[in-house]
Amino acid sequence: MSQDAAADRREMEQHPDVRGLRILRFLGPGLLVAMAGVGTSHLVTAPLAGAHFEFALLWVLPVAFLFKWQGFELAMRYTAATGESILSAYTRIPGPKKWAVWAVLAATIVIGCTAVGAIVAAAAAVLWASFGVGSLLAYGVVLSLLAVGLLLAGKYRGLEWVNKVLAIVLVIGTVVAFVVGGVQGEAWGHLLLPAIPAGSALLVAGLMGWMPTDLSVGVWASLWMTSKRRGMVRVREVFGPQAVEHTPAEVRPYADAWFKAALYDFRIGHIVSWIIATMYLVLGAMILFAREDKPEGAGTILAISHIFTDTVGVWMFPIFIAGASAALFSTVLIIFDGFPRTFAACLTELVATHADRPWWTERTLMRVMMGVMVVCAIIALTLFPNPAMLVPAAGAVSFAISPVLFAVNLHVAVKFIPARYRPGRFVVIWSWISIVVLSLLTLWVIPQTLGWL
Repeated sequence: MSQDAAADRREMEQHPDVRGLRILRFLGPGLLVAMAGVGTSHLVTAPLAGAHFEFALLWVLPVAFLFKWQGFELAMRYTAATGESILSAYTRIPGPKKWAVWAVLAATIVIGCTAVGAIVAAAAAVLWASFGVGSLLAYGVVLSLLAVGLLLAGKYRGLEWVNKVLAIVLVIGTVVAFVVGGVQGEAWGHLLLPAIPAGSALLVAGLMGWMPTDLSVGVWASLWMTSKRRGMVRVREVFGPQAVEHTPAEVRPYADAWFKAALYDFRIGHIVSWIIATMYLVLGAMILFAREDKPEGAGTILAISHIFTDTVGVWMFPIFIAGASAALFSTVLIIFDGFPRTFAACLTELVATHADRPWWTERTLMRVMMGVMVVCAIIALTLFPNPAMLVPAAGAVSFAISPVLFAVNLHVAVKFIPARYRPGRFVVIWSWISIVVLSLLTLWVIPQTLGWL
């Protein structure tokens, strides 16, 4: 046995301990899924829903989080179980050749180019509120170029750590504001009373699309998992594709432990995201609904800061700004990685790399999409007086395609995952119920969003 092979086997004998709080050490792609929409869904769309419609849209959150749950988890389950990106499985879906990959590519381009302006605008608005000088466009351009530069240079790990600390501070501040604010008991009745008040259809579609984030982000998580090279991804590298079905006994505990860690990773992030989203919508209803001047444009972030200053005190403003800056810039980093990564992976699945096309690589294609997104962000910040409203618009597109992506993920999980990792009967039944519910809601909400009803 070679030294490299012996080292590989020793590595796989050290499987992760996922008992109790130890699982927190292994949070990764699942937590990134939860963070991917924070800048759009939690800090913008949820407070806007509360500010404009009080508690009336509270029911949307449990519907979105519960019925989209397995849509995300099945994508991560596939990669944790097979060691390959779920995009590879999309190429084997029955129907027109590689149609599912084309669908993901189209969604990536449309949603990425639409949402980037709103996400960058939200992050820029925090800086604009902090310094009070300059323009939203200038801050947006600087943030976009900084994010792209850090990603291309790979110099963002330390920044990620700082952002996580500040994001935790923001979460703690949110919990304090929520507790101090005191929620009336009757507000929770709206969790069970679905309603779409006049003029709210776009926000409902945005909440459904962005909570916790766009369902195509499940593909991002799958790609992030393959880049980590752990669990079955590593087993597949060392022992070959046949090891997926016939995993050597000595490394099976290693593969099983990382499979369990992947599911826990997603579930913890999903639940925390759900709780924080609920708090922001409720706080928006409590603090901002009574105001005559509803949040608009860059002023949205300033208005949201009142949630903290009015409930906790003015001393909370700089803490909110620091935490919001961290959360929003983390979202900017994530989207400038996730959309281009998926764009590149889709194109290389559709048109394989070849010696005659040395420029046709994932890295080159990622750079192309990054450049397109920077241009789209500049256009949005220049032409739209209220870029924040692009968030629900992009969310509506995401919501409309959610049932299709969910059904594809379920088919892949049932057909291609090895038996020992395949979803159980309850998960399959719940997934079908979720697909039906999301389809019916799409037929109900989207026509209203377009003004057809």
